[in-house]
Amino acid sequence: MRQNYSNPGNVTEKIKSTGVGGKSGHGKDYFETQHLKDGLKNKAIKGGTVTVIARAIDYILHTVGTVFLARLLSPEDFGLVAMVVTITSVFVVFKDLGLSEATIQSEKLNHAQVSTLFWLNVVLGTSILLIMALLAPAIAWFYGNQSLVSITIVSSLSFLFASLATQHLALLKRSMGFNKIAVIEIVASLGSIALAVILAYRGFGYWALVTRPVFLSFFNAFGLWVICGWRPGLPVKGAGVRSLVKFGANTSGFYLINYFARNVDKILVGRFIGAQVLGFYQKAYFLFVLPVNQLTIPLQGVGVSTLTKLRNDPSKFKRFFIRALGLLAFVGMPMSAFIASVGDIIIVLLLGPQWAEAAEIFAVFSLGAGMQIIYATQGWLHVSLGRSDRWLRWGIIGSGCMVVSFFIGLPFGATGIAAAYTICLYIVTFPAIWYAGRPVLLSAKEIIAGIWKYYIASVIAGILAYAVSQSTVNYNSLVRLSIVTVQFTSTYLVIVVILHGSLGPIKEFSTLLFQSLPLKKKKVSNKFA
Repeated sequence: MRQNYSNPGNVTEKIKSTGVGGKSGHGKDYFETQHLKDGLKNKAIKGGTVTVIARAIDYILHTVGTVFLARLLSPEDFGLVAMVVTITSVFVVFKDLGLSEATIQSEKLNHAQVSTLFWLNVVLGTSILLIMALLAPAIAWFYGNQSLVSITIVSSLSFLFASLATQHLALLKRSMGFNKIAVIEIVASLGSIALAVILAYRGFGYWALVTRPVFLSFFNAFGLWVICGWRPGLPVKGAGVRSLVKFGANTSGFYLINYFARNVDKILVGRFIGAQVLGFYQKAYFLFVLPVNQLTIPLQGVGVSTLTKLRNDPSKFKRFFIRALGLLAFVGMPMSAFIASVGDIIIVLLLGPQWAEAAEIFAVFSLGAGMQIIYATQGWLHVSLGRSDRWLRWGIIGSGCMVVSFFIGLPFGATGIAAAYTICLYIVTFPAIWYAGRPVLLSAKEIIAGIWKYYIASVIAGILAYAVSQSTVNYNSLVRLSIVTVQFTSTYLVIVVILHGSLGPIKEFSTLLFQSLPLKKKKVSNKFA
């Protein structure tokens, strides 16, 4: 579906009169993307690999930070912050109103449009800050804890900082500047985690957790303004943003519905089971979703940016998507099976024995990690095809299934809710991707063919890994983890080779990694796109 967001006639003259266009002071054109189609495969592969590596580094930083914070703070500290986050994170949906996706996927764009979107984002960020401040007493009343008032107010600052850099981030993604984004995010994560650990060490308790996302948002915004040379002008009436806002509204509608589906479980645990169990549940969920987000969130930018430039060629579009889906399955499916098989070791090793009750919840969540990664790719399709309306419609269906499953799992406690979440993921993933791919005639057969071998290999390797893990309970945790890691990796790779009848998948993955390194220019395999 082609979309044209070109200016009304008078806007171009206004832009010229201001002397501001799509180029920064360094001559970087953030609006014209036609030139990016040359060597698109190479750019996509490099962007994806740089992003994954950066997220791996970010994951390590967060894991190390979590280890320190879990030992310096109590489960109740985490539970208090989770109570606020569960309710106020709904505003994440509105912090950019889907306008970043609108900027990324738009075929034609200009300075006046992005400037107008920038000021819309700032107004939204400021409004969220004020609304959260007004809601703070009600949140404290709901949970029966007055300390939540100050926690809520301070937390709201992160939305303001994020709104100031939404369009800068979108423009970098649009121009495929993923290496720059990676540097910014790693530095911001390192700085925010370091400050949080210092605060925890000095006895500030839950304030270490409250201020970490505020620091993170500020550092990200600062870095984006430094790296991205674009500067906003004044908003322009008649800039032609109506279509962009409509696209963003549908996208935000999906995020809003999805938010409730993904957070009803935490509200149920906090309300009916208690703060301590919510602390265990939240930490288990965090450790489950963190590696998932290391792939899904950054790669959505790479996937959407690339697919948008291929959407007028359905054959290449589908070929790229299926190839990307297979690569995600190659990494995501074994990750899911592995962390599920050693969940008890990971929890105790990272967080300490006082968090042992979170191990079972974590293992159950982890069974769905691979499917969660695959499920997220539906967004690539909807956004890159310019069909946020279809994404919104699917959100109603998929989220309804999630909410129903949580209520079914509630009588069985926190572990039952986690199991319901995982089962629901398996039910909705393939219909979701099939529906998203209908505009380009993506078939269920193509989707399944791209991932089933990796799923089977992961299940078999995971079952054997769990058996090995349980048979070595008398060993030191690090020794157990090392033994299971070697066994799982070797088993998985052998089964993948057997199912494919060759070393093809391993060679391809290794080649893509090698070609993404800044060693020398290489020709990229035509199989990828």
